[in-house]
Amino acid sequence: MSLAAASALALACANVGGASTGAASGASGANGGAGGVAAAIGAGGAGDEGVAGTGGVAGAIAPPCPGACADFPKDPLIDMGLAPDVAGKFDGFAPIGPGPCLTEPEDGALYPNNWLRPRVKWTIASPGTLTEVRFHADKEMYDLVAYTTSTTWTMPRAIWQTLAANVRDAPITVTVRALGGGASTAAFTIAPVPAPGSIVYWAANPADHGMPKATSSSLQGFAPGDEATVQTLGVPDVQMQTRGANNGLRNVTCIGCHAATPDGQSVAFLDDFPWSMAMAGVSPGRTGLPPPTLTPGGADTIRQPGMGIFSFSRAHWSPGDRIVVSPYYLDMPCGQYKRAKPDVRLAWLDLEAPPVDNGCPVEGTHFGILARTGDARGAANPTWSHDGSTVVYSSTMAGQDGRLGVGASDLYSVPYNATKNAMGKSRGLGGIAAPLAGASDPDFDEYYPAFSPDDALVVFDRVPTGSPMYANPMAELYVVPAAGAAAATRLAANDPPACSGMASPGVNNHWAKWAPTMSPATGPKYYWLVFSSNRYGTPPVLADDKSVVQVSQLYATAVVVDGASVKTYAAIYLWNQSPATLNTTPAWDPFKIPLVQ
Repeated sequence: MSLAAASALALACANVGGASTGAASGASGANGGAGGVAAAIGAGGAGDEGVAGTGGVAGAIAPPCPGACADFPKDPLIDMGLAPDVAGKFDGFAPIGPGPCLTEPEDGALYPNNWLRPRVKWTIASPGTLTEVRFHADKEMYDLVAYTTSTTWTMPRAIWQTLAANVRDAPITVTVRALGGGASTAAFTIAPVPAPGSIVYWAANPADHGMPKATSSSLQGFAPGDEATVQTLGVPDVQMQTRGANNGLRNVTCIGCHAATPDGQSVAFLDDFPWSMAMAGVSPGRTGLPPPTLTPGGADTIRQPGMGIFSFSRAHWSPGDRIVVSPYYLDMPCGQYKRAKPDVRLAWLDLEAPPVDNGCPVEGTHFGILARTGDARGAANPTWSHDGSTVVYSSTMAGQDGRLGVGASDLYSVPYNATKNAMGKSRGLGGIAAPLAGASDPDFDEYYPAFSPDDALVVFDRVPTGSPMYANPMAELYVVPAAGAAAATRLAANDPPACSGMASPGVNNHWAKWAPTMSPATGPKYYWLVFSSNRYGTPPVLADDKSVVQVSQLYATAVVVDGASVKTYAAIYLWNQSPATLNTTPAWDPFKIPLVQ
């Protein structure tokens, strides 16, 4: 994707961590009620059996060491170039003064048991100081101790693999102590379940903010545990053409907001202005090719101008029923797209539509409008439940150039109300739209919703009302039952380590997406999320258009629902990504992407 200037870029994509816009500041509201999510789900839990076809995540595995484990070696690990007796330098000396600022792992994080091996990262007043890194777990016979003069240290893979099998649901403390200085400690836990699927995200060169280049951005991907990423899709790979401002066909210039098709073989995404949609394969052997199920009529339907952030549903991904739900900015088929049209409608688009005559899709045949009785405002950034029954969207008049501007925005829910026409094709009628309790607070603007894999929860962003919703540092993440609750639950992952000097609101936590499955129906339900944040500390970049670009990075976190309680956890930085690129709008799905080498 090219990073066009912020005012023209708009991207129809979420808070892309773009140019600083002078977003209104102000304190966020108090945390939502901690029991709001779980109380509404109940002990049995909505969607206990999961959605058909999701499979679920493997349950706990009996640890192979019944007593004291020997995952940690008895002897310390000493970096190359250091003397073998460096451990003795710490003997007999108590820590003095403040310790290093420990930013990884974040205190209170929960790791999937198949995740990236933990990296320890800290800042220190005198770089190059000899530092001791110590891991302690009560179940381990020894502590894991390492000595380094670096400011990062990563647990060896072999140690992590056995530790993750043996020590679960128990705290593991990490202590970093500088020679002649203080010590700092954080604790994390390993979950009894792995994380599924793969993550594909938009990676952009933040300096290319005003210069359209085919190499400015790409989609990068990886699976849990991968220690690098692989290019999943580049702009030159895309074979499908979209329509430009003059309605003529053109090659794709941008890979912006993207979503996986439910089979994980392809992505659909928004091109640059005037925001038409394209689809391209990401699986080996089909990179850049349109899905074989996309008909010429379907291609003409989705490349109408004026689309917005869209969503698929597993329940509507079968022959004769391949549908995407999207905001629809046009007044009529082949109408003129208006750059700022607040009263946007919500539409279904048929990817297997019949041929289009005269280049104009026909309402009712190629696409249709979902009724939203009771909601007179426009619709934006929908999320479609995996069972196909419900669409949650932003009810707002702030639709602006394919994204959200400034104006009231609340999450509403509307039934999809599937029916079939005379040809047996699936169509959505819509119905009565209603505010989603806990996500329609008049003191805040809520947006970017996403259904959990069992449709029990909705995660979303919110900012103080009247604030910009695009690239707003005040954005924070909340979760609420899909049926609504009195109050949403604020994610603990919003908060960076206090010693970093950063705080939320203020770091643009945005665009959270769920992993494609959850833990089994019995016992606690483990949900995994990926999101983007500006907390990493990469300095802002002065782009070629003279705008200041904040560099977003990806983080993961967990939400665990156990009976009537809900618990959220600190964030995990994904150290396999490049800190030099702006990484955002992730999708976490059952992608069939190339293997990371």
